[in-house]
Amino acid sequence: MKTKEEILIFPYSGTGIEALDCLSADQCCIGFISDDISIIGTKQYGITIYGRDAFQEFPDAKVIAVNGSPVSFQRRKQIIDGLEIEINRFTTVIHPKAIIGNNVKVGTNVLMMAGVVATANAEIGSHICILPNTVIHHDSKIGDYTLVAANNTICGDVTIGENCYLGASSTIRNGVSIGDQVLLGSGSNVVKNLISGIIVKGNPAK
Repeated sequence: MKTKEEILIFPYSGTGIEALDCLSADQCCIGFISDDISIIGTKQYGITIYGRDAFQEFPDAKVIAVNGSPVSFQRRKQIIDGLEIEINRFTTVIHPKAIIGNNVKVGTNVLMMAGVVATANAEIGSHICILPNTVIHHDSKIGDYTLVAANNTICGDVTIGENCYLGASSTIRNGVSIGDQVLLGSGSNVVKNLISGIIVKGNPAK
């Protein structure tokens, strides 16, 4: 009988709860990880919430880190690196109703929710969260530590840098390049290249 992959989800949060719904039949969550001492030791959805010592308590468990928001996305890399987890302990969680092309490259510590579609030659780096119903078209690349909110359309041959946050229901035109640590407001339409470290929003995004 095949043993299920045991997973620790960090942190206990809205996205962490959503990650729980994305596990395949071959994966199971054995605990949430939280830095909030007021909830450590409690249970949610029948699953215990632990402190970071669980990483050592369950050394064979894989880890999925789903921290980050429009407010804290710039610290995502710092927080994940601060977990001091070896790269081979991270896992990738892809909802059974996501559609991933055969020649799509996907890194580690990636969460892809229901309705995500990634097509020909797309490259999705590591430490990335992609929320429901986002479409990533041919030859596009998403850099490490980037967060993609729901209902994004990333057209063909787009390059997105590292540690970005793409707000919900946005569209990025074919061939556009986005730098690192860019915050894209919800409902934006990106029609030209964006340099690193800026905040843009609107139609067209500026």
